[in-house]
Parts: sequence; structure tokens; C-alpha cells
Amino acid sequence: MTHATDKHARSTMSVDLDDATCADAELPRRTQAEVATTPSGAHRLPEQRPRAPRPSGPLSGKRTPLRRFLARSTAAVNRALDALPPGRWLHRAFCPRVHIHHVDVHLSRGHPKLDGLEIAFLSDLHAGSFLDADELVDLFRRVQAEQPDVVCFGGDLINTREREILLYKDALAELSPPFGIFAVPGNHDHFFGTDIGLWESWLTEHGVNVLNNRGQRIERDGAGLWIAGVDDLTEGTPDLESALAGVQDEPVVLLAHHPDFFFEAAAVDVDLTLSGHTHGGQVRFGNIVPLHHSRFDWIEGRHEVAGSQLYVGRGIGVTFLPLRIGAPPEVPILRLRVGSV
Repeated sequence: MTHATDKHARSTMSVDLDDATCADAELPRRTQAEVATTPSGAHRLPEQRPRAPRPSGPLSGKRTPLRRFLARSTAAVNRALDALPPGRWLHRAFCPRVHIHHVDVHLSRGHPKLDGLEIAFLSDLHAGSFLDADELVDLFRRVQAEQPDVVCFGGDLINTREREILLYKDALAELSPPFGIFAVPGNHDHFFGTDIGLWESWLTEHGVNVLNNRGQRIERDGAGLWIAGVDDLTEGTPDLESALAGVQDEPVVLLAHHPDFFFEAAAVDVDLTLSGHTHGGQVRFGNIVPLHHSRFDWIEGRHEVAGSQLYVGRGIGVTFLPLRIGAPPEVPILRLRVGSV
């Protein structure tokens, strides 16, 4: 796979809806009549729509008790490396400074007043593993200096311990986007199981709108944009219908930690999906990506299926190994273009 992020390229793939092994670039966009709407304006998605396939396998599938034990053991090694000079040296030498850059995303619908709205997308920070509170403050200051309209977290804010969320206290105070801060959980946020109530309540108390299978409208000069979020595809229970309940005739930006959820989102014409999880491979050698965690090869950058768009961020942090090779960390700031070419 080429570095679509750096070249701002788009890709399409072909999909077999029966076995859900690839994505359908020819999937037709649905009309308003094909998506039933309740009197309250909440959309009822077709029951027979394609569903995102659950990740499987020893590295990508849902954690078993044995795998949780092994993951905790690996995390302990990570923390030891983080505390020792050789580990910190490796991280400094092989993990470049986070690249903050702007990406134009052209939407096929939406009010012209949304044109130019900017969304900063931060994913896979894995705080507590080679990323401490002071480093988070510095990063968030850099993000705020770009003056984004919205800040979105794409999951995996923590690595393996619930208390790692406390590292965000001072950093979150640095952010003040005019239309809010939003977040969805990732598989690492679910490290201790499906109940992430403490994770969610702490973020809520500190000004973050957690979109765990729900959505929220923001308005810019009266023009609506629906920001939705779903639970993690691997460890959680994503519910797209709940996330879109209440959406009207307005573009939708969906936060979904695992990029393979785009398979389901594209089937119902979600305009833009923002995902992470893959770290862009984290360690890659040209087109060789040993671990990419997407059965559709949605590893990084921009992709398009039947008019729906996906951006997969390479993320910020690291797991397992304290380094990145060929997949530098990034914070993309997506500039929505509406009514322009």
C-alpha cells in the first residue's frame, strides 16, 4: 500500500457483501425514501444493511482471559522500558515529532456555511506508554495553536490502566475549540472489560462529549453538522442506528476507532468516517506492513467507497514497541470543503 496520507490520495476497493471480505466501491448511495424516518426525525436504518465484520485472529480479535494476561505482561515490559534510559532513547530515536497537518475533505452535501470548518483528529495516544502528562500538555498546546473548530479523539486514549486517563487533566485544559471536544472509546480503553463508565464519566467531567453510540448536532451560523460516534468494533458493541438517531438533512461525521467499521458506515452513506487503531502499521518497510489490523487494508490516509469517505489517522502513541518506522505520528486537521472544488 502506498502512503496515501502524505500524498492525499484516495483509494477504492471492491466488496462482496455476502462474505464481507472487501469494500464495494460501486455501492449506490441511498435515497431519502430508502431510509425510513420517524416523526421525531430519527433515522431507522435498514435491517438488511451490510454489517461491519468483527475482527478475529490471535492479534486482532477480541481479548480472551489468556490474551488479557499476556497483554498486561507486555504492558509491564512497556512501562519498564519507559522508565529506563535505553527505552526512552529508542523512543526518541525512532519516534519522530508528531506531525500536525491540514487535509481538505470535499463533502457532496451540506450548507455552504460549513465550508472551511476544521476538525482536529487525535487518535491512539496510549497515554502512560512513552507519553506522560507534560508531553500531552505540549501536544495539546500545539493543536490549540492551529485553532481548530472541533477536536475529536478517535479512541485508545489510555494504554492498559484506568488511572492513565488522569494524565489528561492539565492537557484538556489547553483545548478550547468553539464547537466542542468529542471522543469515542477504542479497544485499549476497554482493557478491563465492557464497562468503561469511569473512563466516560471522567472525560465528561472534564469537558469532553463522549459519543458512545450516540450523536450530537453542532451548528455553524445555523448550518447543521451531525457528529456521531460508535463503540469499539473489537471490544465494544457498536450501534450505528443509535449514533444516527436524530440526524436530519445534514452531513454526518462519524468517529469509529476501528477503520473496518467504515464497511457498515459507507452502506448508509455516512459522509465522513474518522478512524485510527492501525497506527499506520507503526513499523513498516515501504509497502511491507507486518501488522495492519484491517482486513480491508485501510491502514492510513484517505479512502472512498460509493461517495462515502474514510480517513485513517496514523495516531500519536505506540504500543508493544517504543518506536515507529515508516509510520510517523500525526494529528490531521480535516478542513471540510462544501460547495467548492
